[in-house]
Amino acid sequence: MTGRAVATVGTALTTFLVVAALLTELLSARIAFSALVGLPVGVVAGAVAGVVTWVRLWDRHGLRPVLLGCSAVGYALLAAAAVSYSMPPARPFVSAESAVGVAVVCGVAVLLLARRYPERFSA
Repeated sequence: MTGRAVATVGTALTTFLVVAALLTELLSARIAFSALVGLPVGVVAGAVAGVVTWVRLWDRHGLRPVLLGCSAVGYALLAAAAVSYSMPPARPFVSAESAVGVAVVCGVAVLLLARRYPERFSA
């Protein structure tokens, strides 16, 4: 899998998660089933972010570390959700707050690594 594909899928995933969560939370006071609005809008936003990343943004070499760092946030959140779902004893330790914190740290670490070693992410 190339860096372009990793960045595209990860950026789409991160965008979907952020947009869906924010919109669902913002509408929760006014709409009882706010997830029915937030999830489809998140899917559309994620798809648009993925297409834009694949077509336009990956060709800008200066943006590659940022795209990969953003992608790492989505992958880390997905991994935290998988751990929380698949291992019930881990649920008390994997809260939403801790998952977001770990995901942000992963994103910053990947951003710094991609900035330090840009030749490894040129494909």
